[in-house]
Amino acid sequence: MKKKVSSGLFMADIHLPYEDKQTLAGVKAMLKDNKFDKIILGGDILDLNEISRFNEDKPRLKTEKLMESFASGNAFLDELQALTRGSEIIYLEGNHEYRVEAYMDKNEELSGLLEIEKNLKLKERKIQLVRSHSKGEMYRIGNASFMHGLYVNSNHAKKTAQTHKYDTFYGHTHDVMEFPVVLKGDDDTRVAKSLGCLCSYDQTYLKGNPTNWQQGFGIFHFFPDGAYQEQTIKIYKHRFFYNGKVYGK
Repeated sequence: MKKKVSSGLFMADIHLPYEDKQTLAGVKAMLKDNKFDKIILGGDILDLNEISRFNEDKPRLKTEKLMESFASGNAFLDELQALTRGSEIIYLEGNHEYRVEAYMDKNEELSGLLEIEKNLKLKERKIQLVRSHSKGEMYRIGNASFMHGLYVNSNHAKKTAQTHKYDTFYGHTHDVMEFPVVLKGDDDTRVAKSLGCLCSYDQTYLKGNPTNWQQGFGIFHFFPDGAYQEQTIKIYKHRFFYNGKVYGK
């Protein structure tokens, strides 16, 4: 039997509960209309600001907000699994998810209570967790590999392309940027690309300063021989066009 082309969607940096609700509603509507074999969550799905180093002197904030963050994550995953109707979901650990591990390192008595996989019920949900931030693990399909992201300077796509063996797609930087490394031979160009974010542009810590952020996500089709096709969906004013329909109007 001839192997079929499979499909995937990559979205990252939702930063619950600081997501752009209007934009995310459009993405959910698109997921209701379109079936994907794989949903790759590229990390920083949760923000977890309450346990960041910036709030170390606010213990009450931690106890009041941490469970609320997990509740937001569970509500999102509940809805995502209902919308995607059995799609395989892969969750890449971002630096914001890693805040839980860093917090437990400083509060050893909480070990076994706060882990992301436990509180988001990833095993029960049959969602694969990839330790992208803490262990440098990649999720790979053929010639395409996925991670949360390592670099944040103005040349992050170039640096990623030069330091990775396979074409690499990632989040972390909240922008859309692509860089090709030209290699000798047919179809041997290696690329790295960041695929945008789904969080609100109006984060309080930005204090109104300009950014290069771009809301968006990636659509993939994977061929049996390892080749793939990628389409970046950029979102402007909460609106985008996909597969013959406008979402987020």
